[in-house]
Amino acid sequence: FFFGPPAMRTKQYGTPTSYSEMLGPASPQAFHTPRSSRIALVFLVVAAVIGVVLLVAPVDVPVGLVAHGPAQSLQTKPLAGSTGAWGPMPSFHERQALQRPLAAHLPQATALAYTEARTPLDGTILATMSSLSNEIPSSSRAPVAVVAVGLVMAAGVAMFTVTGTKARQSGIAVVDVEDQALSDDQRSRRSSVGSDGTLSQEIEDIPFTMNDLMKAIPEECFEKSLAWSTFYCLRDFAIVALLYHFQPNFFEFGLAGKFVWWNVVGFYGWCLFVVGHDCGHGTFSKYAWVNEIVGHITHAPLLVPYNGWRITHRHHHQYHNDIDRDHSWRPFGAEALDALPAPLKFMRFSLFVLLLWPVYLLAPRHDYGFSGCHFWPWNPLFKPEERAGVAVSALAVVGMMGLLSACATEYGLGTVMELYGVPYLIFAAWLNLVTLMQHTDPKVSYFRGETWSYLRGALSTVDRTYKQIIDPFNLGYGKIIDHLHHNISDGHVVHHIFFTQIPHYNLKKATEAIKPLLGKYYMFDDTPILNAFAKTMEGCWFVEEEGGAVMYKGKTEYKEWEKDSKSAPSLPQI
Repeated sequence: FFFGPPAMRTKQYGTPTSYSEMLGPASPQAFHTPRSSRIALVFLVVAAVIGVVLLVAPVDVPVGLVAHGPAQSLQTKPLAGSTGAWGPMPSFHERQALQRPLAAHLPQATALAYTEARTPLDGTILATMSSLSNEIPSSSRAPVAVVAVGLVMAAGVAMFTVTGTKARQSGIAVVDVEDQALSDDQRSRRSSVGSDGTLSQEIEDIPFTMNDLMKAIPEECFEKSLAWSTFYCLRDFAIVALLYHFQPNFFEFGLAGKFVWWNVVGFYGWCLFVVGHDCGHGTFSKYAWVNEIVGHITHAPLLVPYNGWRITHRHHHQYHNDIDRDHSWRPFGAEALDALPAPLKFMRFSLFVLLLWPVYLLAPRHDYGFSGCHFWPWNPLFKPEERAGVAVSALAVVGMMGLLSACATEYGLGTVMELYGVPYLIFAAWLNLVTLMQHTDPKVSYFRGETWSYLRGALSTVDRTYKQIIDPFNLGYGKIIDHLHHNISDGHVVHHIFFTQIPHYNLKKATEAIKPLLGKYYMFDDTPILNAFAKTMEGCWFVEEEGGAVMYKGKTEYKEWEKDSKSAPSLPQI
């Protein structure tokens, strides 16, 4: 989706002579994949219908393999009739006591499944469910539905990516040709963006250009290594798998153990989101189909519609800190803030701001600063040729919701909340905290009209460290947390400048390379993150309604404005 011409992807093909050459054409046709996308969409709708049928209709699978007690004491029990129900299963707490994993006895379990199953497919499904749950299900329609729909949806995503990428042209749509959602007055002030979609990269008071910055960065920083990206992806998944494997051990310590487990799992959910974030920018690998598949694998389990998020996030990068067009953490004017519903205003300026992520994904477009529903293909931010991809990602999340619903039916809603719901909230809190603190600070400027440019907007973000969270006494080991979430916090400035070109594992090296050139234009804040968060909550409430470059004003100024506006005499009615 985001690659330039092949000859400009890595240093082995040579270095681009200019930044505009590296970016390539900004053509909406670069994303035109209607035929393959529609085929994939139909494919996934059929999968959803099959899933509903399998979940509702009873299935006669004469297999009754039940794990009672330790895994080695597998017992078989034939089931009578086509009840379509699970056989006797131990309780959740009994399952925690089972010896994990079942791997040593999986060959025996697989053999039993294949012996008793009606078809090889049934045996494969039963053996798969065995490895996933450390138990052998008896007769089941729910596992059949989950596995069948999962396989069909995976095939649909693969079809979308493999066939779709053949129709995609090279190039990066850095600036939308259409200025969507702008009024005529706003559009008339856009002399910094040419009618052909090119960028005015030089600003009078910035003594360097994009090309200067690119030349200062070592060529290897622009290399996209599939091997390294895959390593970090698998590392995060492996850590999550280990955390779930040892979950009973954590829970033995009561609430303290649960608190630690919830926070670590939620943090690694955030880390996996950042891996998918690289996929969305085309920096995970040089191959668009790999980025698409891995993006879905990392985002769907987090209930994030990959393509819907990817497209709106691209828009955020294109117009960063342009008040009229950037929709991520958009600052309010005083009047807009005053019109905000009380519950939303309370959330925005309290700890509950850390839970706004689901609202951001679901809220209607531009209402109260949101970009629109990321699951809805007809969101005006999505072009017609992008709608099928948005629908594919939405259905992937629906599939994940179906899996969670099946687990809640089998194991209880409380268990699902304990093992998935709470870590999900921690993940959402990390995402909101990091992105809020990257883009919201009393030192950051926001722009209107001719004052805005791509480079000026890209520089208006803050690099931070989160080391104090695990190293409150500054003993020196805290920076490991910045590495674990892929340096997206302390390499964010250079990420915004070259968001389609530098993968996360090269952000630190690229940052160090351009810091001398950036000078005073580089913003880094090592204030302990909780203190910085409190400062932002107090000092970043609204911006002036007029002015080419504006900065946040705080709670005190807002209260003064509110007092003055309410005391001002109302105009007589005519």
